[in-house]
Amino acid sequence: MIEADSMWTNEDPRLHLRSWGGEGTPLMLLHGMAGHTHWWDATAPLLVDSFKPVALDFRGMGDSDWRTEGDYTTDNWVADIEEARHAMGWERMVLCGHSLGGRISLEYAARYPERLIGLVAVDFLPEFYESGSRRFEKTRSRKQPHYADKEAMIRKYHLQPPGTSLSEKELHALAKQSIKKSDGAFTWKFDWRAFHYSYGMIWPTLPKIKVPTLIVRGEKSTVMDHAAYQRCLKELPGAKGVEIKGAYHHVPLDEPKAMAKSIAEFSSCLLSAK
Repeated sequence: MIEADSMWTNEDPRLHLRSWGGEGTPLMLLHGMAGHTHWWDATAPLLVDSFKPVALDFRGMGDSDWRTEGDYTTDNWVADIEEARHAMGWERMVLCGHSLGGRISLEYAARYPERLIGLVAVDFLPEFYESGSRRFEKTRSRKQPHYADKEAMIRKYHLQPPGTSLSEKELHALAKQSIKKSDGAFTWKFDWRAFHYSYGMIWPTLPKIKVPTLIVRGEKSTVMDHAAYQRCLKELPGAKGVEIKGAYHHVPLDEPKAMAKSIAEFSSCLLSAK
């Protein structure tokens, strides 16, 4: 396994990025809500022969700064992508976002098409359904959790939604990467106030996107159902699609080889057409 090097931007908020090396096409990887750069640990090393993969922690997540004002909005997360691109010195890049990262990547593409070679949007929620809203409200109402016992905290860790092909050992390792010290105790590497993010419908954004786009869906996903996937392909001009067999919502964790292959094949077609 190729180890990744950490780096931080110098602006406020300070953003954390991880690079796996490589000298090829610039590739920025984005995680989902409450995630972090380690979501890409198994996928990114498979891409270094043709890409320079760099993963970004959005503000409020992973090792990036939290905001005292809790300003977790689409505009600010789009700004995080642009700040990371500037910090890397990239003129253009391939952008790949999973879940919340997929939604924010679509917004970025609508605003900065000239910055992108192509876009890969992975298993994102196109709109916030009523059933999901009720469950989410329970989470939103909680305060930032703190734990005295790190091992007990790790045992509580689970993915949301819960479906995954990861082993218990792999989940345990991901849990350890998701914890930080806080006020003499432990908490998650995630500012709970980000759960107050307002999910709107993605449908009005899709027709505005003029960037070659690949939509990726996990075959067993409960977040992006097949009907929503098909509608995305219909409403986003010229979009291509792929469903990854065996994957649940967390495609980069469940099927990293297939995820890397989808990114590589899509990008290769774009670059060869230049």
